[in-house]
Amino acid sequence: MGLNLCFPQNVRTDEGWFYVDGKKFFVKGIGYETNARPGHLPWVYSFDPDIIAFDMERIKEAGFNTIRTWAALSEEELQLIDNTGIKVLMGIWIDPAGNFQDPAFISQTINHVNEVLNYSKNYECIIGYLIMNEPLVEHIYETGALSLLELWESVIEIIHNKHPEAPVSFANTVIGDYINMDIFDFAGYNAYNYSTSSFVHSHQFGNYLEYLKNNRASVMPMIITEHGLSVSPGNITPGFTYGLNTPEQQSECDLDSYRKLIDAGATGGCVFQYHDGWWKGGDEFTHNDDPEEWFGLIGFSDINDLYGTPRKAWEDLSVYNRAIITSPKNGVFYENNIPVEIFADEIITHFNMELNDSVVMSGAIEDGLYNGIYLPQNTGELRDLILGFSFYDSGDTLLKSEQISVLSAPDGITLPSVTIELPGEVSAGNMVYVSYKLDVNSPFTIVEDKADYMAQPHIGFNPGTNKTKTIQLSNNQFSFTDNFYIPGISRVVTFGAGFTIKYGNFSKRISAEKIVLIGDWANPIASPELLTGIGRSDSEKRVRDFQLFQNYPNPFNPATIIRYSLPEATHVILKVYNIIGEEITTLVNENKSPGDYRVTWDAENNSSGIYIYQITAGEYSSARKCIVIR
Repeated sequence: MGLNLCFPQNVRTDEGWFYVDGKKFFVKGIGYETNARPGHLPWVYSFDPDIIAFDMERIKEAGFNTIRTWAALSEEELQLIDNTGIKVLMGIWIDPAGNFQDPAFISQTINHVNEVLNYSKNYECIIGYLIMNEPLVEHIYETGALSLLELWESVIEIIHNKHPEAPVSFANTVIGDYINMDIFDFAGYNAYNYSTSSFVHSHQFGNYLEYLKNNRASVMPMIITEHGLSVSPGNITPGFTYGLNTPEQQSECDLDSYRKLIDAGATGGCVFQYHDGWWKGGDEFTHNDDPEEWFGLIGFSDINDLYGTPRKAWEDLSVYNRAIITSPKNGVFYENNIPVEIFADEIITHFNMELNDSVVMSGAIEDGLYNGIYLPQNTGELRDLILGFSFYDSGDTLLKSEQISVLSAPDGITLPSVTIELPGEVSAGNMVYVSYKLDVNSPFTIVEDKADYMAQPHIGFNPGTNKTKTIQLSNNQFSFTDNFYIPGISRVVTFGAGFTIKYGNFSKRISAEKIVLIGDWANPIASPELLTGIGRSDSEKRVRDFQLFQNYPNPFNPATIIRYSLPEATHVILKVYNIIGEEITTLVNENKSPGDYRVTWDAENNSSGIYIYQITAGEYSSARKCIVIR
């Protein structure tokens, strides 16, 4: 699987692309849920053809050609969408926090997949299936990577047999950078351009996606299945963060991540998401401040607002969608010639490409696609080129413009580099010393004379440790060593480093990474080059810090798992409270030895809403929020 698959009907994957009806297809996608407007719950089904038809027309008018779902659409929904021309990357919700070893869970999953495929196989609007969303490292470790692989393979086989023209993947994340995507037909990644992300800190957003493309999806399509920004209310923060962003920041980030995923080599992306989901904070009738409720490009004024109002990001993306430049790409060195590839809406008939205010290339766009070659003037020198693209309709009205920054020269160049060296052993619960070496050859300079580096321990979606070092070159080189503490429960660690180079108007992020598997637990699903992970001796399994982790799944119904770690023996009290501080239950009240612990809270008898779980262990105290949904 995963290599140049040809399907018998309307979809095939070849050389890293989707082809639909024989034509190369760039996924201009948006996340979409039915039954998720104010006062609605996605899992409480009610078919409203008028609302869905309205949404599909609005989505088409904004230039999107694909919707991405998390749960399976019903047959009546597929019938409606199939007639609109919109394509579907359809989710088949398999609980990422399910017990992959449990025969009952496996049977339930297989039955569900079969039930969906019995009708979904008939709809050509489906261009692919996403069979899971964001499984966490710790859960895969606990329930078995081999069990998960066997479940994936069983589901893939069902889909290939029943709907052979539709390729299969799952929505991975950068936290899952260790997973071998060759298990699937294409690579899907949910990726967010948060300023606080360790991967963004070391690599910057697009550069890490480029790493994933080159090392996990080099011969298959890569689709960024979620990207975007939340505009939840509160004290607005600088940079791009999880919530607390203005509509202007949302638009800037959505456009920035869109361009960067293209530059990384992705052949499509799905912005998250079409409209706000009031249900995500635990009360579908109230639009509370939870960031998850505010990722929509369409906002609702009140509980009775069915259609919503587009935010700035919607308007800006509508313009951007008119013409997608997949080549040339920003930050790329081109030798001798520059390929030009453009995917455009039907209204776009032609374009100009300018250099230094002069038109150097023009082309007619037919059937929404242009392919050509630009031969830059051969000066024999390295040149930083800013290529300006202008797109027009048949009446010569300018509909979109964009600039692409590249390097060009008749001969190859050697870009600067950074290398990371690790000691012979990397073990959790210990300090790890990491060495870095930068090689920066002329004519490039380093932006701000700094290198950014990090260690990401892959514990939930918690941020890793980010650091920055001032660079002082000697003979075009700079080396240094630093250390990171790796938490005792870490099963995977990614070490990364990067710096930005500049030549005239051209800039590019230079980065490197090392991914270490701790033990051989992930071997069934791990990328082949990572199967040399270092095991941990019993003496290395000690925990160094008190920690209370985010529960999973979250939101949940009816049960969730709460994990905590103790570095020493102590008395532990773990309680759950409702949002007004009333005690709901006591989960733990006893002496505990040092170690990692997990406890299940079954909220079967509790109503939907936000709850707080709090731990007291000696002098340590911590609390986290969780959400019960019905």
